[in-house]
Amino acid sequence: MLLKKLEMNGFKSFADKVTVDFVPGMTAVVGPNGSGKSNITEAIRWVLGEQSAKSLRGGRMGDVIFAGSDSRKPINFAEVSLVLENEDHFLPLDYSEIAITRRIYRNGDSEFLINHEQCRLKDIVELFMDSGLGRESFSIISQGKIDEILNSKPEERRTIFEEAAGVLKYKQRKKQAEQKLTETEENLNRVQDILYELEGQLEPLEMQASIAKDYLFQKEELEKYEVSLLATEIGGLETKLEKERDDFAANSQALFKLREKIREEEQHVTEQKRSLTELDEKIDANQQKLLQLAQSLEKLEGERNLQLERKKHSSETEQTHQETLTATTAKITQLEAERKQLLEEKLEKETKLELADRQRKAYERNLAELDNITEDTIENKKSDYIELKHRQTTIHNDVGYIDRQLKQIDARLTRLEQENGDSSKERIARQEEIEATENTLASIRKQLEEQLTTYETNKKELTAAEQSLAQEEGALYKHYQAIEQVKARKETLAELADDYAGFFQGVREVLKAKTEIPGIIGALVELVTIPEHYQTAMEIALNNNAQHIVTKDERVAREAIQYLKTKRAGRATFLPLTTIQPRELPAGTLKQLEAHPAFEAVASQIVTHDPSLAPVIQNALGTTILAKDLKGANELAKLVHYRYRIVSLAGDVVNAGGSMTGGATTKGRSSILTRKNELEQLESQLKSLQQQTSQFESSVAAGKVNVQTKREQLEEIRSTGEKLRIQEQEWTSKFSSGRENLERQNHQLKIYDYEKADNLKEKNELEARKQALLTEEATNERLLVEMNEAIETMLADSKIQDSKRTEVLHLLADLKETITAQKVELGYTSAEEARLTDQLNELYQQKQAAEDRLESIQTIRSESRTEEEYTQLIEQTRTDKATCETAAKQLREKRIALQESLTKQEETLQQKNEQSQYYSEQRNKAEVAISRYEVDMQSRINRLQEAYELDFEQAKENILPDVDQEQLRSKVRLLKRSIDELGVVNLGAIEEFERIEERFQFLNGQQEDLLAAKETLFDVMGEMDEEMKIRFEASFEAIQTEFAIVFPELFGGGEAKLVLTEPENLLTTGIDIIVQPPGKKLQNLSLRSGGERALTAIALLFAIIRVRPVPFCILDEVEAALDEANVIRFSRYLKQFESDTQFIVITHRKGTMEEADVLYGVTMQESGVSKLVSVRLEETEELVK
Repeated sequence: MLLKKLEMNGFKSFADKVTVDFVPGMTAVVGPNGSGKSNITEAIRWVLGEQSAKSLRGGRMGDVIFAGSDSRKPINFAEVSLVLENEDHFLPLDYSEIAITRRIYRNGDSEFLINHEQCRLKDIVELFMDSGLGRESFSIISQGKIDEILNSKPEERRTIFEEAAGVLKYKQRKKQAEQKLTETEENLNRVQDILYELEGQLEPLEMQASIAKDYLFQKEELEKYEVSLLATEIGGLETKLEKERDDFAANSQALFKLREKIREEEQHVTEQKRSLTELDEKIDANQQKLLQLAQSLEKLEGERNLQLERKKHSSETEQTHQETLTATTAKITQLEAERKQLLEEKLEKETKLELADRQRKAYERNLAELDNITEDTIENKKSDYIELKHRQTTIHNDVGYIDRQLKQIDARLTRLEQENGDSSKERIARQEEIEATENTLASIRKQLEEQLTTYETNKKELTAAEQSLAQEEGALYKHYQAIEQVKARKETLAELADDYAGFFQGVREVLKAKTEIPGIIGALVELVTIPEHYQTAMEIALNNNAQHIVTKDERVAREAIQYLKTKRAGRATFLPLTTIQPRELPAGTLKQLEAHPAFEAVASQIVTHDPSLAPVIQNALGTTILAKDLKGANELAKLVHYRYRIVSLAGDVVNAGGSMTGGATTKGRSSILTRKNELEQLESQLKSLQQQTSQFESSVAAGKVNVQTKREQLEEIRSTGEKLRIQEQEWTSKFSSGRENLERQNHQLKIYDYEKADNLKEKNELEARKQALLTEEATNERLLVEMNEAIETMLADSKIQDSKRTEVLHLLADLKETITAQKVELGYTSAEEARLTDQLNELYQQKQAAEDRLESIQTIRSESRTEEEYTQLIEQTRTDKATCETAAKQLREKRIALQESLTKQEETLQQKNEQSQYYSEQRNKAEVAISRYEVDMQSRINRLQEAYELDFEQAKENILPDVDQEQLRSKVRLLKRSIDELGVVNLGAIEEFERIEERFQFLNGQQEDLLAAKETLFDVMGEMDEEMKIRFEASFEAIQTEFAIVFPELFGGGEAKLVLTEPENLLTTGIDIIVQPPGKKLQNLSLRSGGERALTAIALLFAIIRVRPVPFCILDEVEAALDEANVIRFSRYLKQFESDTQFIVITHRKGTMEEADVLYGVTMQESGVSKLVSVRLEETEELVK
């Protein structure tokens, strides 16, 4: 076997790949100190399996990698390969050439290869064990190894002899056997302890296993029947669901079609209502026209009747006036004749009187001449007096006549006043009656308009109420559906919560046993309330703390732990309130965090809890920080120097120490925390939905009452409207009749006014004339008195001329008497003539009044329509009215027909709406049923999946034939009750019993095997000891013999020997070296000089090599301590082994170099980087310097 080559890449100072080719004989490696030549030895040692970095002059194994220099960067790995020629199969591998490779990377990873095949370090070490070529073998000798041989204790020195004796593998095997024996004894003790413990467990476990098997059998039966029941129920629900879906689809389709028809019907009804409204407008217009025609007819008939009455009255009046005119004319003729006769008589009397007066004047002139005018004056006065007396008589007569006329006029006025008063009262009554009728009619029309407005308003309100009711009913059914869904979800979650699903087994068992263990407060997650916004973050923040169980004190915790041990129900963590210590952030740190914008809160501040739980909450969450996001969490972590755990709101975590956890959260089943919050939300949502449903139910009930009330009100309004229309027609007719009567009364009153005015005018004229006469009479009376007094005075003064005057006076007196008689007669005649003139004047006035009245009657008669015209107009109006009434009747009949049609359509529409409501209710019921069936079906499918990990299709295959659902339910119920009666079942007891029983049997066998192995190991160890003794003894004697030969050869004489410190104990004995160089006494090696000791060690190595030759030997400056003469002797002695051993010598001694067959030089031309160069022998000396 030969060492062919060594390849190094990145090993220590050899930064670049270097190949060292070795040849048979001696290869010397030379170079200045610090050039890295010893790195070649260390590279060989390293590739052969060296595990001590210290042996390689390093602090850690990574130090063998080139660390860089001033001009080069460090590299990331080191690799060394050693190629061996193995044609003689020195090494137990079926290869003629073996390449051993070892790599190390800067991250600490290592690779080991044999012929480029991955292997273990152990494989390489075992390959070279006891071959003399291992990393600790005598084939690799450095100066340090020499020192070790020289300075070590005798017991430590025996190692090299054991290597040479080839007992290392036996020693290793013994060591392994001893380790196995120790392990076996430990295992035996442990097995025996376990067997003892298992014996105490087997009996109760057997009972528990029996119960568990019974439980599993019943559970299996339950699964069989429950799966069959669930599959059957799902099938039934599927059928019901399909039916409900069909019903839903059918009702939806029917509802759609019906609503289309309803829309058409509503459109038709709307058109009908529009037509009805138009018809009502026509009826109203026709009614108005009919009213106008009735009023016109009534007016025409009134006018005609009034005209007839006027004509009748005017005929009577005309006749009266005509008679008055005839009588007056006749009276005038008569009076004119009388007046003519009187005028003739008056003229005759006036002529006689004038003659008498002329004669009287003559007498008076005579008398005047006698009385100088006095007599004449007296006479004149007397004459005036008489004349005035006559005038008084006339006035008196005229006043009497006027009084008679006034009495007649007063009688007429009294009659007219009485008739006028009666007519006025009747007119007022008629007027009041018309006004009352008009007010009533206006009120009826106003009510009718109000009713129409109210009808339209109520109709709109009814439509709105029906629409609102439909919407509210839809909303109500949706709430029913939502309640069913929420209840189903809540029940599912409640079942999970009651069963403590999601809790660890131990936690679940303790929580279920609360009643058995007083003082269990609950799991931490059950005792806190977390805002929804923080749920994700707090779920991460709590982590497993969520399932820690809070207890009243540590005693309760101990009882719970003992309970879990007794039940073998798993493990749990407990938080006793009496021992748990709160944790919190330092005030300064918290202040820094609060100032940072990414800080959200400390986790313990977020949760709501009972104040007594504050220590527990602070312990679990007091140092956990919540950040707004992951980036903020990184910033906060830096701020607190990675001392605390920080959780973002999205659930990402920066752990204490700087590690990070994050990613997408799984959207699976609800966690315990979200389940708790969801249950609370569902409870709140259910209450809210129930309240809303109650409100909707009340609203729907009120809406139905409201719709029914609206319909009744609408019908009542329509009925009231019809009654008001009839009343309007009746009162319109009554109003027309009243107005005609009032017109007649007004015409009659006008006639009374005309007659009263005429009489009042005549009365006023007579009274004025009477007043004038009375005034004149009073004046005349005063004048008569005055005149009488004047005459008496004048008579007293005229007595002087009695005689002369007597005759004249007698004559004059007689004449005067005649004149007076004539004047009286003439006065009577004049008075009569005046009276006749007055009568004539009055008669002429009466005649003129009669003529005026007759002319007025003629004028009224000429201005009024003729009876034929009135008859024609009335007939035409009656015809128009009849036509209008016919049209009104037709319109009413049409309206009745239209109203009946509309009523029928509305009834039909109402029926269709009710039918639509029915379909809607049926559809909503189907929808609710679908939702309920879906929830029921899903809950059963979930039950199949969660409890039995089956889907419906798989479950259908397990349906039991000939077993109905009731039998299945009964069986399931019985099985569940039976399972419940078993109580707490340790399902693991079966497996545990089998496992423990099997383990017990196995351990029994193991105990026997261990006892047998122990005996075997004792035997093996004994054999190993014997073999090692034999080999060590033989090898020691051979080495001692060769050492005794080699020593004198190297020293040029003297003697040496090897001495066992404990010859009786070859396995532990130490070895002393006793030497006696030439000319010196025999002494222990430790007492010799350095050179002698070094050469002695070299002699020992050579002796070993002679006893057990090795293919190659690496000597690293072993001759450094020798003088030149001994170096030469050393190097020449090496040549004796060239035939059997290949030497690689690291040296800087010239004598050694001279004996080398191949010479390599190691230089460091580049700082920190070793290079291998070929060196000519003549250059060796220069390189060494």
